[in-house]
Amino acid sequence: MGLGACEPLYKDDRMAQVFGTSGRNATEQSHQRTKRLLVTGFVGIAALAVLGGYALGAAFPIRGFVLSWVLIINALLGLLIWLIGKWATDKIDTIDRERISWRKGAVGEALVAATLTELPGNFVVVNDVSNRFGNIDHVVIGPTGVYMIDAKNWTGSVKADAQGELMLNEKPLPKPPIKSLLGSVMDFQSKLKALTDADYFVRGLMVFPNAYVEANYGSTRQIHCLRNERLGEYLQDQEFSRKLSRSDIDGIKRATLQLAGMDERFTV
Repeated sequence: MGLGACEPLYKDDRMAQVFGTSGRNATEQSHQRTKRLLVTGFVGIAALAVLGGYALGAAFPIRGFVLSWVLIINALLGLLIWLIGKWATDKIDTIDRERISWRKGAVGEALVAATLTELPGNFVVVNDVSNRFGNIDHVVIGPTGVYMIDAKNWTGSVKADAQGELMLNEKPLPKPPIKSLLGSVMDFQSKLKALTDADYFVRGLMVFPNAYVEANYGSTRQIHCLRNERLGEYLQDQEFSRKLSRSDIDGIKRATLQLAGMDERFTV
């Protein structure tokens, strides 16, 4: 679906105001998972050391202790060590795969964030805002409205199915991304209303830096899907705009930064 006239509602030659760091959540999730695995490994090693020492101390000082029991104890300890090693190897493999996925997501967020920095100065961008559904990659506030952006660094072809959800390479996804983003939009919109005493409409956008998108506006319910190179044009377009004054933008900006400030990791 084509875009309409792209003149901003009022001109500002400065660059957009940008707050927060894109991709922070994905990086910290990867770090926390690795740290938890290391702690679990150390606890397992300590437990094995205690059990092994107890078993050996109980077996060898006693005269006439049946050799078969010593062998059985050693075999069981060896089996336990092997099982823990296999578990740890499988967990490391899983975490490495998740880390690749998180890094890929962080790259996608960074690509979208770079596009957003090119918006005019009458736009405000807040990166990586936490909410009860996880985190919001980007919130954009400008004269054309309020936008919540979920960056998806997928590859291949993205299409809408008959239920308004997305398919990747003609296959359904394990989790419904449109439903998830709609929940985040509603949560953010309700918090904005509580903080500003005004019912602002929030448009949910799913932005793809690398995938080919075949999901027309309206085919994915209230969420619009588009490629990253069309994002700047879309945000300044008046076809889907909900016009905001400067005072509206300032109020929503303060509320969004207040919500972001609830996360102690967030820095302006």
